[in-house]
Amino acid sequence: MDRIERRYEFTDTIAKTFGRHTLKFGADFNLIQLRSAKAQIFELDFGGVVNFGGIAAASFSSAFHGLPGTTGLQAYGLGIPTTYIQGIGNSNQPFDNIPVGLFAQDSWRVNSKLTLNYGVRYDVEISPLFGPATAVNAAAEKALGVVEGIPRDYNNVAPRVGLAWDPTGSGKTSIRAGYGLFYDHPLLAIAFNSVTADGGRSVQLLSAGGTASACGLLTAPAPSVCGALDTPANLNGSSIFQGVLNAGSADAVFAPLSLAYLADQQRFDPLAANSLFANQNYLAVGFPLPILPFTLPVAADFKYGYAQQANLTIERALSNSWKVSLGYQYTRGIHLNRPVDVNSTDPQLLSQNALNAALSGLGVSNPVTVVVPSGAPNSCVNQGSGSIFLIAPGALGQGFAAPNCNPAAAVGFVSTPAFFNFFRPSGPNPSFAAAVPGGYATQVALAHAAAYPTGFGVPVPFNSVDAQLSDASSWYHALTFNLQKRFSKGFELLSSYTWSHSIDNGTDLQSTLEPQDSRFANLERSNSVNDQRHRWVTSAVFTTGAGQSGDSAWRRFISGFTFAPLMEVSSGRPYNVITGRDTRLDLGASQARPSVVSSGGTTSPFISGVQFGPADVCLTNAGTPFTVPFFSPPAGCIGNLGRNAFVGPDFFQIDIRLSKRIPLGERLALDLIADGFNMLNRTNIAAVNQLCDPTAGATCVAGQPTAAYDARQFQFALKLHW
Repeated sequence: MDRIERRYEFTDTIAKTFGRHTLKFGADFNLIQLRSAKAQIFELDFGGVVNFGGIAAASFSSAFHGLPGTTGLQAYGLGIPTTYIQGIGNSNQPFDNIPVGLFAQDSWRVNSKLTLNYGVRYDVEISPLFGPATAVNAAAEKALGVVEGIPRDYNNVAPRVGLAWDPTGSGKTSIRAGYGLFYDHPLLAIAFNSVTADGGRSVQLLSAGGTASACGLLTAPAPSVCGALDTPANLNGSSIFQGVLNAGSADAVFAPLSLAYLADQQRFDPLAANSLFANQNYLAVGFPLPILPFTLPVAADFKYGYAQQANLTIERALSNSWKVSLGYQYTRGIHLNRPVDVNSTDPQLLSQNALNAALSGLGVSNPVTVVVPSGAPNSCVNQGSGSIFLIAPGALGQGFAAPNCNPAAAVGFVSTPAFFNFFRPSGPNPSFAAAVPGGYATQVALAHAAAYPTGFGVPVPFNSVDAQLSDASSWYHALTFNLQKRFSKGFELLSSYTWSHSIDNGTDLQSTLEPQDSRFANLERSNSVNDQRHRWVTSAVFTTGAGQSGDSAWRRFISGFTFAPLMEVSSGRPYNVITGRDTRLDLGASQARPSVVSSGGTTSPFISGVQFGPADVCLTNAGTPFTVPFFSPPAGCIGNLGRNAFVGPDFFQIDIRLSKRIPLGERLALDLIADGFNMLNRTNIAAVNQLCDPTAGATCVAGQPTAAYDARQFQFALKLHW
């Protein structure tokens, strides 16, 4: 990656004392320039990302309902990914970022017992903003309330106040307290992502697993490859990963545009100048994408996160060298950023459509892959024991649970979810507009007739819109007890114990993608991933002092030694348990959690007393429960298991330093140093397996250690003093 970051900084502070007041004023100016000589300044998934996870048995055939599904490893062996993701296009957007900070403060020594510190800081950041790549993007982003880049926030004024008080005037007791606001700087990766995955100049192609096929990607009137088996659904993750995608069937129709498929590399050429995917060429020529690109924009009303921090500490000297302190710390995070899909699918409509399709005689293995048969408009097509009256062939029909479209057996509308963008609020998938007379306006009319989402009045060529919102919050409380002995008589000690509790509803950009259900992000409130209830750290230094002239050989030998142990004992941190399956039907997988059941569920030997069942909390867009009696386990549902519900193993480690100083005359001395880390060679767990798919079998391995911190290590050094 040829990416160059240049930073120019100017900072200055002025201090002036007036009697009991010490005033300080300062400024900090930064110019950050990001440049690249290559086609891409930031690449996101350009090499292709193939995700494998559990696959329900019913996905292979409806006859397999109720049977155990596959694991992620078995899916890899079958060559059937859960999703395939690849970035394609050119979004080289050099930019400048200019953070500026100003502050003023006063330290007022009120009297010999009390000092007050108060001040204010102002931060402003001229952050990068990018214009939409196309007119279609401009209208779609405005309708969704999102932008590319980081909106600028000009009201970040942060007052602060603190005091230090000696209530007795003896110097043995001190009370310190403080409160202030502290603003955050958004990660520039937010800006990178928003322009690299804008769905216009640079797209993030998402393809579901599907069934691998070498048949054509276009239906009639395009040239036939496999007849009725030619379908846009053949552009799927399995076809791409297995190297059998019939890209030529589309390339021949849309030349000089091309899919630029590299079969031997199992991906597309991400920088092909004539790519069908980049610059929304697929929209211009009418190439149907079953799953539109996803985008990573930023909310237009994005606010910079800030923290309210407060502390109170009482310190008492017990003697000339010993002291204790007790402190309380409070931090409240406000306007924290988190990714939320603001264009999420409607699971109730997906599940009901799948039921209607099954009753009408279609074979249904997954609600998102239902396809209405082709044929003549306003004709009846028999399907097994049912039939479908074709309103828009391949897109929408009226289903009947009997042959010949018997009105007495009507079951409701049956549609191709991909045509309607899986019933997202943004309305139908505009890449299918060429498939119906009248184009996108006809698509909207069909959606209105079937009571599906009709959108915002403009085409939105996006799948999920994983926008960075600034509506997350956090709460942190901590009590700290310190015991300290200053160095004297060859001995120093510091022992600190902290009890703390951290809660949030979205940790940060680095956490596991979106909420379990983006429609109800408030359900994510839980212990933070960095919540650590107990932590005790003790360090000490023992020295034998320097040797003196005239000492015995033994005294000279034992002099100059330093022994410094360090011990840490801490509780484990929370972790999430997820299924690795798209139970919510939002075309994602990593965020879905299972449900907890009282009996008959899947168990893990690493999590005692808990049984997991399939996700069974099925919610409408209004938050009310719904049931569809076709799928078992139910489809379109989330788990009742809370986020970060389990805690990893505790941590315990002892480190030791032993050193010996050897005088080499009056001016030189040589230190021999030996450091030992994790002296007890304890296995301290760094990460655990988070996967438990209740549909894959009676047991899972959630909670199984997958990574550990370093085993016992030794380090030796020589240090020369002169």
